[in-house]
Amino acid sequence: MNSIAKFFTIYWIIYFPTCIAYNDLPGFNSVDEVMTAILIVYTFIKKWHPDTNPEPWKEYFSFLWILGFYVVYSLIRQVNVPGAVWIEFVQQMRPYSIIYCTWILNPQFTEKQKKWMLWAMGLTLASWIYYHPEATQSGVEAEFPVLGQLAICTGMAYYLFTEETKLNKYIATAIVLTGMLAPKFKFMGEVTCFIALLFFLKKQLDFKSSKTVMSVILLMAVVIAVTWQRFDIYYYSGWNNAELARPMTYKTSLQILWDYFPFGSGMGTFASWGACEHYSPLYYTYHLNNIWGLGPGGGFIADAFYPTLAQYGVVGVILFFIYWKRRLIAFNEIEDMKYYRIALLTFFCLAIEQTADTSWLSGKGMGYCMLIGLCLNANRNANFNENEDDLEDIDEDESRTELPMG
Repeated sequence: MNSIAKFFTIYWIIYFPTCIAYNDLPGFNSVDEVMTAILIVYTFIKKWHPDTNPEPWKEYFSFLWILGFYVVYSLIRQVNVPGAVWIEFVQQMRPYSIIYCTWILNPQFTEKQKKWMLWAMGLTLASWIYYHPEATQSGVEAEFPVLGQLAICTGMAYYLFTEETKLNKYIATAIVLTGMLAPKFKFMGEVTCFIALLFFLKKQLDFKSSKTVMSVILLMAVVIAVTWQRFDIYYYSGWNNAELARPMTYKTSLQILWDYFPFGSGMGTFASWGACEHYSPLYYTYHLNNIWGLGPGGGFIADAFYPTLAQYGVVGVILFFIYWKRRLIAFNEIEDMKYYRIALLTFFCLAIEQTADTSWLSGKGMGYCMLIGLCLNANRNANFNENEDDLEDIDEDESRTELPMG
């Protein structure tokens, strides 16, 4: 287990600056793909290691079969060129594989390793703010989503890797609030969830309880309230504006689900990086090519995750909801409230962020995925540690026992 924890500590330290903070620098563009491949290979090498968690393997192989089916389907359907299919394949492999591999490897960090990872994250966050002073200047119109992603991931990791105290909760919150120096609207919703779950969630949510349902609805209402300006532009007042890229992407995705029932238009055909790199014919078919940001090379083609589900059809949408239903059920079985809060918070952050972002499919989403994998092992590790403590107590008792001398 020590070798796995060492590997993952180094992996985490390299990942955070290269795949989130400075992934736009020359030479760093493909680091996330390389690191994903390394983690997958390492996981298969450790497949029979006695300290790993074998339970996720069956589901992981099921995912690989499903993804393989969609690759074959997309190549046969030929809505877009094979290059677009393979780009989408790499992107879809990443988040699910990171979750499964972290879940399988089950790294159990020492306190020293946790400190090394937190120092790496904290220094990366501080250095990004230092080297981007324009991000905090008033009047600057450019948006800096990277800052929010750095802040929320660092805050969640700090809370997870430190002792459960009020002081550490406040420190974690302060770290997250550094993202408010240059806030995106969706980040403000994530901060709302962070504060609500850390300070007001006292036990696991019971969705059969009307009180729980009302609490979740209230939280959603608060999130929409703090993000209303942008929510209104794209999803309320702007929904019927045929010149706005994002609303038209959402509306067209619903039409694609119907036109390409049941398996969708295929990988790399709509709202994805593959559809951008190899401009998809669907944008001409649905008359989106003349909308600003959706023409060839447009910056709003891969701008939100949920419309990408149209590529996989009604079947893909159902499978996506089944996947997250299984994760939420597993989250609700986590006994340690610290791990439960982070698991649930990660889910809410991803749910909010992907309304107007595709970081779930990029290197920026890998941090969320690793945190999910760590949380899914919380019960297993708690039981393991309890058994270890019991064995140590037995050994101590036996050492104190003196045999009578004849």
